[in-house]
Amino acid sequence: MSSIIETIKAKVDIVEEISLIVTLQKSGKSLKGLCPFHNERTPSFYVYPETQTWHCFGCNEGGDIFSFVEKQQGQEFREALEYLSQKAGVQLEELQGRDSEAARETSAAKERLRQLNEDALLWFHHMLLRSREAEDARTYVQSRGISTDTVLTFGLGYAPEQWDSLSRYLLSRGYSERELVIGGLARERELGTADRGDERGIYDYFRNRLIFPIRDTRGHVIGFGGRALGESKPKYLNSPQTVLFEKNNVLYALDMARDAIKQTRQVVIVEGYVDAIIAHQYGTRQTVACIGSAITERHIQQLKKLTKQVTLALDPDEAGNAATEHGIQEALKGFDRTVVPVPLPASTSDRQWQQKGNGSKGVKERSGGYTGKQQQARGIIRLEEQVDAEINVLQLPPGEDPDEFIRRDHAAWLYAVTHPLPLVDYFFVSKTADLNVHEPTGKTEAARRLLPVIAMISDRIKRDAYMRKLASLISIGERSLYAELQRVLRDQRATSVTATFSAPLDRRNADREVASGRGNLGVISGSQESSDVNQTSSVEAKGVRTNGLVHTRHHGTSGILDRGEANRLKWEDYLIGLLLQNPGLSPYVYGIIDDGDFAGTDTRELYHILCAVYQQRASSPSLQSFEQYVPASLWDAFTRARASVDRETSRDGAILVKEAVQCATRLKRARLVQLNTELQFLIREATAAGDIHSRRQLQQKLLEIHRQLHTIDSATHLQG
Repeated sequence: MSSIIETIKAKVDIVEEISLIVTLQKSGKSLKGLCPFHNERTPSFYVYPETQTWHCFGCNEGGDIFSFVEKQQGQEFREALEYLSQKAGVQLEELQGRDSEAARETSAAKERLRQLNEDALLWFHHMLLRSREAEDARTYVQSRGISTDTVLTFGLGYAPEQWDSLSRYLLSRGYSERELVIGGLARERELGTADRGDERGIYDYFRNRLIFPIRDTRGHVIGFGGRALGESKPKYLNSPQTVLFEKNNVLYALDMARDAIKQTRQVVIVEGYVDAIIAHQYGTRQTVACIGSAITERHIQQLKKLTKQVTLALDPDEAGNAATEHGIQEALKGFDRTVVPVPLPASTSDRQWQQKGNGSKGVKERSGGYTGKQQQARGIIRLEEQVDAEINVLQLPPGEDPDEFIRRDHAAWLYAVTHPLPLVDYFFVSKTADLNVHEPTGKTEAARRLLPVIAMISDRIKRDAYMRKLASLISIGERSLYAELQRVLRDQRATSVTATFSAPLDRRNADREVASGRGNLGVISGSQESSDVNQTSSVEAKGVRTNGLVHTRHHGTSGILDRGEANRLKWEDYLIGLLLQNPGLSPYVYGIIDDGDFAGTDTRELYHILCAVYQQRASSPSLQSFEQYVPASLWDAFTRARASVDRETSRDGAILVKEAVQCATRLKRARLVQLNTELQFLIREATAAGDIHSRRQLQQKLLEIHRQLHTIDSATHLQG
């Protein structure tokens, strides 16, 4: 069957969808506008109606309609699929053909529950605004500084003290007792409670509480939080888990904060409902609250689609400090890791050999392969993993929650939001708070705690600055500290990823790494045949000439890595298939290619899921365990990718690593060549229109593409 993804893309026009967000102007055969994902004054965001794709040459983001919706709305693929299927008028269950009857029933039950929550919200809200019983609730709202406009904006409500007020209302609306219990709005009456006068067998879950509606990213009510107005315990009560609501997945006010987060490129995480509400009321609309005070990795997975800067502003008490430490760890774990190549100096013998190999003899021997001493020459690159995020802490005055701080000194709050404490500085404070750094024992312990933190800093200038700060803090000479830092760095380096180009591969080690699924240590083989390199054209001053994507002669990928766009998708299938069957190849690949380099929507999403699962698990998942993360809409692509490798003969670890690196590199290059073509077309249009400013901007982008292509071609040259 035709992919459900392609069916939706054929029915929903990307220009129409993007035009809802971006004002587009005609620019030849394309359209351009201001990028919605970063601040810019002149347009660098282009939409291509013919290919139904988009690309921003300012922030280097791009893709199809699915990637735009995911990024713009901060959604996972499943959510974007549901959203676009509704716009296309496509029934997901019918097209997927897998348990369609059960899926339809589940979808109908969810929709019924959403309507139940909406009706409950209207009732709660009306009670707060109109009911005499809500006088204490209204007084409490005023005491917390919440304005009438904010009450209306957030839809705050009130649950009366009576046992069954809401239940009676909802039952009169046609809902059943069972639906109220399943929806988390009522509980079944236990034996011995008949004196409560509840003859229907249920009673309200929320009673005598200020109600905070909890919404998903689309603004649909999925649950409620209730703050006790009397002496009831607990002080805060959240809806129980339902098919719509799971508190570890939800961030309060994210639906209202999403646009501000993207605009400011920052998210501020607070602990309570009122903290978030007051922050929004006073203009800090990039604020969300974690429900239950625990930040989870699932929260971070949602936020990283919107921003890479997380500011924690949790309560300044013991529990808040513990939550901050936990939040930092979850953020470090949840954000993607960028693999940064760090060149290492070649040895003296390597440099001498390279000087000798510059003559005609060296060139001649290179075409036939090196042997003996010549094979030892190599350019070594260590791949260091860095968290692709900025995590910092907003320090609050002692004894003040965020809402109190905001109302007392709004200017100070705004300064704190824009000047939060960097993570390393926060650790300098938190990890030495209980130490006497003037005593020898305290000095030693401070160094023991902080040196591993400093060692994580990849920027040498920043690292040196913090080394000086630590030396000053504990009054120790920098030379002594640097000696200890080197030991820490050696320990960390033992677990880093190291890539060696043009070096002979120890096949036994590679086999063990790939088979075990670890893949954290090893080398990348560079035995690609030189004829492959000769078939790819070099970057020239006027652009990039290319004869298409090269055809490899290696038996493992023969007939798969072929020319043309259709076969580019086969390359993507093959790369995904390799990673599915050999998770240990992942660290060799995700330093080269990211999901934006995939032309296929389904393969891009599979690669995104693969990377996320791999990074979340210390030991790589097996093929069987990975299946549980694949949505039904991607099952055909999953099966297709797996089959593309299943029909190949088994290879050892060295060949698998080589194939994965070749495939990833060529896909990356194909994407850059495509961007090069697009840029040259846009430059011609800007020239014809006399738009000198746009032409200069595009030419700068073209030079950057050329530099990247040159880097790839140089690396390919090193490989053989």
